[in-house]
Amino acid sequence: MTATPCPSADFDAEHAPLDEIARALRRWSTRMAADSHTWLCTLAAFDRRKGWTGLGIRSCAHWLALHCGLDLRTAREHLATAHALIRLPAINAAAAAGQLSYSKLRALTRVATPANEITWLQRALANTASRLERLVSRHRQQNADPTKLRNARSLALHTNPDGTIRLKATLSPDDAATLVAALDAALCSLDGDDSPTGDHELADGELADGELVHAPRVRARDADALIALAEAFLHHNAPALQDSPHTLTIHFTAPGHDAPQSQQEEPRTAPDADEAQQQRQNSPRSRFPAATASVLGWGIGLPPAMVSRLGCDAMIRTLVSDLHGNPLHLGRRRRLPTRRLRDAVYIRDQGICQFPSCDHTRWLHIHHCNEWHTDNGETNIESLLLICGTHHRAIHDHGLAVHRHHDGTITVRAPDGQSLHSTPPTSPPAPTITNLDALTLHDDP
Repeated sequence: MTATPCPSADFDAEHAPLDEIARALRRWSTRMAADSHTWLCTLAAFDRRKGWTGLGIRSCAHWLALHCGLDLRTAREHLATAHALIRLPAINAAAAAGQLSYSKLRALTRVATPANEITWLQRALANTASRLERLVSRHRQQNADPTKLRNARSLALHTNPDGTIRLKATLSPDDAATLVAALDAALCSLDGDDSPTGDHELADGELADGELVHAPRVRARDADALIALAEAFLHHNAPALQDSPHTLTIHFTAPGHDAPQSQQEEPRTAPDADEAQQQRQNSPRSRFPAATASVLGWGIGLPPAMVSRLGCDAMIRTLVSDLHGNPLHLGRRRRLPTRRLRDAVYIRDQGICQFPSCDHTRWLHIHHCNEWHTDNGETNIESLLLICGTHHRAIHDHGLAVHRHHDGTITVRAPDGQSLHSTPPTSPPAPTITNLDALTLHDDP
């Protein structure tokens, strides 16, 4: 590979044309990614050869903290990433070519193996670092051991000198989803509203939405909601029989005329009673795949065993999509999409703003790509798009034209001819629930 030279040190960014600056930044980012790969390879060799030993140094991470200005946590992450690259030749080669930033490498090495690294490499090249982090996090959640998650549950109470008590809870994903939904329901009842207030505060020093897989939730009113839950239980006691608080949405792909031959269903005759009984005996105990529960913007991966338990007494509904993950035609003459149509758009777009490079998961709107009045736009699933409030205003304020292609890519064109393009989604549609009223299931990639 022939490296593209970067601008010299005397490059005048204040007076150079903006398009030249943009090209320079892209060249620098490739160079930085390649240099990061060189650093990681050198670091792995240094650690293997025990170059850090002596003078009371405890570990290579300790040496990096002393001599390279890294904190211990960052140093350990660099070491883990560096050693994992050795086992991943395809990802290692892409990193050497400057195609993968360190942020993407750190995420990839948490889940990639020699057997699946090509798939994960394709996802890394097609997604931003934050979206890749979401994919990795969801994959790890869906493949976790439910028994270990259940055994890790805990609730700690600490008394502070001023008499206040601090609670710290660790919950399994399904229990956490229930608690979050209950807190929001209690908060709505306290505020006299039917929907959450949207008072989403972040912990001090944490990054904003779109930069973390799950931004920490710190809301003072949640304390009132927690007390309301406790008072409600003390007042009403435990119910004798619970109603299921959720609905499972099973995601099916409908084979059509454009399906590959291998995906076309062949005619099958119904098995007789003995054959059906034998199939039931030989089938796995649970056929539910991994799934994702999304409660008010929180996407939580669920392993198959958890989904099986939740589906034991839940209401089940079906979502049928085409081969590209698009829910089938749900056109309406009315301007506003129905609740089911909004859910279908949310599921298809994975609960993320679809504007190119945006990763916001909150304050999302449904945008008509073909305007209802001027373009005779119908409220069809094909012409609806999940967009954050900031980009929704920008689309209308600046006259941007947004088009969603059948493969899921988005094209945004400005009146002056400039355009932005997104990459096609590389994972199945992310399931969604509101207030824990649904779970969407899909096969884990």
